[in-house]
Amino acid sequence: MEDGGGRWKAVEVTTNPRLDAVNRLLVYLLVACAVAPAHAQGSRASVGGRSADLGVPDEWYLPVADGCRLYVYERGRGPDTVVVLHGGFGAEHSYMLDPVRGLEDRHRFVFYDQRGSLRSPCPDSVISVARHVEDLERLRAELHLRRVPLVAHSMGTVLATSYLKAHPNSTGVLVLVGTVPPSSDGDDSAVAAKADSLKSAFLNRREITATLSRERLDRPTEQLSAPERTHAWRVRFAGANIYHVERWRLMKGGQVFYNQQAGAAAARTLPQPYDFVAALGMHPCSVTVIAGTHDIVDMGALRHRRWVARAPSVRLEVIQNAGHYAWLDEPDQSRRLVGEALSRAAHCST
Repeated sequence: MEDGGGRWKAVEVTTNPRLDAVNRLLVYLLVACAVAPAHAQGSRASVGGRSADLGVPDEWYLPVADGCRLYVYERGRGPDTVVVLHGGFGAEHSYMLDPVRGLEDRHRFVFYDQRGSLRSPCPDSVISVARHVEDLERLRAELHLRRVPLVAHSMGTVLATSYLKAHPNSTGVLVLVGTVPPSSDGDDSAVAAKADSLKSAFLNRREITATLSRERLDRPTEQLSAPERTHAWRVRFAGANIYHVERWRLMKGGQVFYNQQAGAAAARTLPQPYDFVAALGMHPCSVTVIAGTHDIVDMGALRHRRWVARAPSVRLEVIQNAGHYAWLDEPDQSRRLVGEALSRAAHCST
């Protein structure tokens, strides 16, 4: 997990061989901490206990357990409400505006900062996966949704699948992007070796050093100005998260937009071992997994192809030449796949 200064840290270390795959994931998993343009600060009139959608974004606060409150941000004019889950753990919501941009005419998107994240401060002592699940259920009730459709990214997909397991009858369509494999079962040695080789090659590819050189950011750190040091960090961050590293300027945010302590607090409470594959396979609503071929969480979608074979009702969409932030690499294809997945929201068998 990235510590906000460009260094990588493991969240949890165990000597249990069965959990080696989980440990590798937690060592390399990147926080989703890009940020989109600033929010409009408008408000909407309340009609029947619900904001009237005038095409102006809305923001409000949701009281939750332990004296915390969640920052909530809404945008979109569509009739169907969708809750969007950011990654991290410990990141914040604003980078998730881009993956659904252009779909606002069809959906009302509800974003929020999870407890402990930037706009939702909360003591580390009351941050856990279980509390995140409770908060999401509190939000669903506040929105008066029978089943809540979810678009989730990175560790947000762990929250989505944890919520599904705890509240299967309250979960709607699932759109999982940059998905953390939903099972902690280790891979066989051949698969693990191939995944590690692909990951190492991706993190050390020449395009990263070439971009640093082209931008004159490959000088010793002490020779770089403050903006240049930030730019150099962002190039490396982009190099790990997207295929087209030359688009590094799109990887905005990071650093102060990520709460490492909140992320570690939640990660420590992730059940070990865990397996959400059966819950996904039995879910009566549509489940779509959108993966880039160069997503550092699962390079080549090797693990996704294996677990989806155990849950044939799950739809796996693989985007070529895309990374963990697939919408920055292939924005049109990513937006189309998210839109198509959400269009299946009404197709629940119960």
